[in-house]
Amino acid sequence: MTKKVPVTNNDREKSYFKYYEQKCITGPKEKFDMITPEPYDNATALHIQNRNDLFKPGDLPGEFGWWLLEDGTALIANRTFFPNVDGQMFDWWFAWHAIDRLRYAIWDNEDHYDIYLDDPAHSRDMSLSMQERHWGSIHNIWEDIGTGSVDLLRIEFKKPSDLGYDMSKIGTNACNALCCANVKVIGSGNMPDVPVVMTHFLRPVAGGSELRSRFWFGWQIINGDPIKCIPDGVKIPAIGPVCLLNHNVKEFSNLARILPDVYSEEKDNWF
Repeated sequence: MTKKVPVTNNDREKSYFKYYEQKCITGPKEKFDMITPEPYDNATALHIQNRNDLFKPGDLPGEFGWWLLEDGTALIANRTFFPNVDGQMFDWWFAWHAIDRLRYAIWDNEDHYDIYLDDPAHSRDMSLSMQERHWGSIHNIWEDIGTGSVDLLRIEFKKPSDLGYDMSKIGTNACNALCCANVKVIGSGNMPDVPVVMTHFLRPVAGGSELRSRFWFGWQIINGDPIKCIPDGVKIPAIGPVCLLNHNVKEFSNLARILPDVYSEEKDNWF
């Protein structure tokens, strides 16, 4: 029997506890089969400097995979179909789930251990739009990203224009939601902090939306410009991208399954 993350008796009284009780969907086997032992061809990678290419119609060469790039940085890409989900639901989720650790746990009840916000009041501010409630928020999360240990990540969500994205195309047929952040995987012992730029790019498709996720390891975006934050000669080890890609397939496959129902039932439950 798969072990789930711990919960409290108080958690069991919450209306969305039933989603914790459900089996976490890991995702289709064929996607995991695509996570090859060797990295993908770097000619197909979307470099961080070209991140606005996500707005182009159609598909890019590297919509799924992992890459170890020539400058020592790394990249993963994943694509997930979200049936019956629109941009409003997706923005709502990123504002709503971080308020309570059980909300984070129902996303992936085997790997999502805990979460807290630097400023919880910001996510509950009813004067703000769903987008504004997660722009500027900082999520501190404990999760197993596939390494077998529980890692601490500090995720600083930003307004997309702050990370150099074209805001004029968000809320259009090119992109119905975009959640992005500078991330630090907090190191301990001999492991240093690992900087990552995260982007979850949603676009409308028949029957729902398609999520295209990118994680650029070794980077942060500062004042709209990508800055490489690992020294020359240092290389991101393959284990990080491979583990995170496996985890990303799992957690977003499960979120795609539960989000329409969670939104329908809990969209007004902020407290």
